Amino acid sequence: MGIKDEMQEKAQKAKQKLQAKQDESSQRGQSEQERLRQRAEQQRQQGQQSFDDIQDEMDDRR
Repeated sequence: MGIKDEMQEKAQKAKQKLQAKQDESSQRGQSEQERLRQRAEQQRQQGQQSFDDIQDEMDDRR
């Protein structure tokens, strides 16, 4: 029975280690996704601001 218990223990440790790495990777992916989402929002706002500025300038010329 000793070898079987030993193998089960090793398998359990490997499983826990893998799960920890997957969790870490998932967290990193989520934070990266959030950073990209914030950057896209900033870009969109800047684009809207530029559009509004051009529109104001065109209105001033009329």
